[in-house]
Amino acid sequence: MAERQPRPIWINLDYLSAEAWVSGCHALPSPHPRLPLTKYFFFPGFSEKTGGLLRENDLESRRQAFASAPTARSHFLDSMGIRPAHSESVLVSLFSYENPALADLLDAWSQGSRPICCLAPPTRHQPILEHFAGHGLHVGDVVARGQLELHLVPFVPQTEYDQLLWLCDLNFVRGEDSFVRAQWAAKPMLWQIYPQEEKAHHVKLAAFLDLYCDGLTETETETVRTFFLAWNGEGRVTQALWEQWLDIFPQLQRHACSWQKKLIKQQDLCSCLVQFCRSKL
Repeated sequence: MAERQPRPIWINLDYLSAEAWVSGCHALPSPHPRLPLTKYFFFPGFSEKTGGLLRENDLESRRQAFASAPTARSHFLDSMGIRPAHSESVLVSLFSYENPALADLLDAWSQGSRPICCLAPPTRHQPILEHFAGHGLHVGDVVARGQLELHLVPFVPQTEYDQLLWLCDLNFVRGEDSFVRAQWAAKPMLWQIYPQEEKAHHVKLAAFLDLYCDGLTETETETVRTFFLAWNGEGRVTQALWEQWLDIFPQLQRHACSWQKKLIKQQDLCSCLVQFCRSKL
């Protein structure tokens, strides 16, 4: 690298975090101790002081076209062989790691005040789903108990996964990729952050919630924080907590739209990265 002319732009593309220090470290130079090279730290993030989030140029136009198509939702569900038993069901997508809180959530859904239609792929949470069902599960299986209707659905290509997020009323997501896609979907979500040693992930979760809850009332913020934390092992997902979430669901729907509009005003990660590199040539 040091021998090339012109010298390459050396980028350390770091992890996504909402922590306050990220904006201060974004794009900082790190000169090599011996060679005439400089490495730049580049952080994705949720503010204009960071490198932004991954987003295709046509993502929002595709989402709006899907949302405005009268039959898009029913066609997608038909393609997966899904017909919710209740037209007023809360449609939920469930994508998670192993999560002990899932057992409590399934119980809360089955005993809740509103019917739930949950779409879950066969991922690392499947043993908990099978314990709830009382038998093994395969793609295409349906488990009905109380107010809950659980469909085991196949994994789908990325474009179809986006559509799944767009059509659901509530999305449970994990890690980083589905977490970001759920925010572009402009729908309420619950995020299972990847667990780290010494609970370092809870610091990152709290930092995100500080940003995400801006604009919610104190009561709404408390419910959102409590549910996110319980879903990530701090507290329990109880029947009462689920009902509290349902009580503020209209507000959460409006807030998800507002949050998405705020993020979409920022430049996307790839464009930021290209512009930064051009500025150093």
